[in-house]
Amino acid sequence: MKRRRILLSCFYFSPYRGSEAGVGWRVATGLAAKYDVTVLCGDFTPQGITAGDLRKYREAGGEFPPGLEVHEIRADECAQALHRIHALPGMWAFYYLAYARWQRQALKLAQELHARLPFELAHHVNIIGFREPGYLWRLGIPWFWGPIAGASMILWPYLALMSRAEKFRWGSRNILNAWQIRTNRRCREAACHARHIWAVTPEDCRMVTDVWGCKVEPMLETGASLVEGVTPRMLARGETLKLVWSGLFQGRKALPLVLEALGTLKDRKWTLSILGNGPEAQSWKDIARTIDVADRIEWCGMLPRDGALEVMRDSHVLLHSSLKEGTPHVVLEALALGVPVICHDACGMGTAVTDSCGIKIPMINPRVSVAGFRQALQRVLDEPELVERLSRGAIQRASELSWQSNMDRYSRAYETLWAD
Repeated sequence: MKRRRILLSCFYFSPYRGSEAGVGWRVATGLAAKYDVTVLCGDFTPQGITAGDLRKYREAGGEFPPGLEVHEIRADECAQALHRIHALPGMWAFYYLAYARWQRQALKLAQELHARLPFELAHHVNIIGFREPGYLWRLGIPWFWGPIAGASMILWPYLALMSRAEKFRWGSRNILNAWQIRTNRRCREAACHARHIWAVTPEDCRMVTDVWGCKVEPMLETGASLVEGVTPRMLARGETLKLVWSGLFQGRKALPLVLEALGTLKDRKWTLSILGNGPEAQSWKDIARTIDVADRIEWCGMLPRDGALEVMRDSHVLLHSSLKEGTPHVVLEALALGVPVICHDACGMGTAVTDSCGIKIPMINPRVSVAGFRQALQRVLDEPELVERLSRGAIQRASELSWQSNMDRYSRAYETLWAD
């Protein structure tokens, strides 16, 4: 049977890195099991990190799946200069100027490759931000977009939790986001050309339907890596509840909301392991001392992935207080290990976590969040059998959100096109 030729735009692409680079790798290699896949990936760094990762992979004996072809496009000098500017305070928007220039380079190469041997569809996989759909929709073949994210914003009351620099960054982003969602004509034009759009969060879906007037399918941009032999965890009555929190120590991760909630439960049996580090480390440790919970907390620092997973494996519940995410990998890792999640009902975690595998808290303002985390923890402490029920649900939910499930959904959308 003839294998279909598809073109993927995956600026971030690496067999070794997480986040969007890992997503690009998993999507491309997963689809290559069924299709002939050509990947366009890139790099802003003069040293060529992406090319270096791919070279290292080959030298270590790694092989691309049959049918996977990768073209690494190094950003030109102008794009690299724009990217350097974006690192300056308040200049983050220059990233998108650099990326748009790289996408023009990608379109030029795509046109050359398509002229030699035509593709049957193109799919923009990453970056996942809605602001930059690239230009492959101008190739004249069916074009797929997503999953996309970025429409959700940090609600204004939560900026009080952040440093002055973060207040400026996220406040200015909120204003720019609201403006760009409604005025970015290229995004709207690209959406209208798309044969299928996937979006991560409810906010992203509403942007596509209500603002752009297009159809959309909810879907997380990343997948759960299933773990063999996972058994549901249990909490015996009277046993200490082992909690875990993981993330960068930045204002948008909002650990103080969890600390304040735990400060109201000092008479109950619990411990908290905190994975990560960052600029707010001292401030957050001071908060823990001030509310007199420091003796219940273990600050684990930045552990290697295996070590971090071992801490999570030894926990009953993951607390995830973040205010702004795509799909947090830590949430999917927790579900795959059978660890229930308590989180805000927002962003990608609001889509990933259901009532069967966790407890979701309305994201309205810090006071409501603290009360929500406290009530959720109180419920788990009062009903220890809830841990086992939610743990079973977590294992099932991870299966529903697996990488293979994502590949099947992409494939169904492609096959629907070809069946018409």
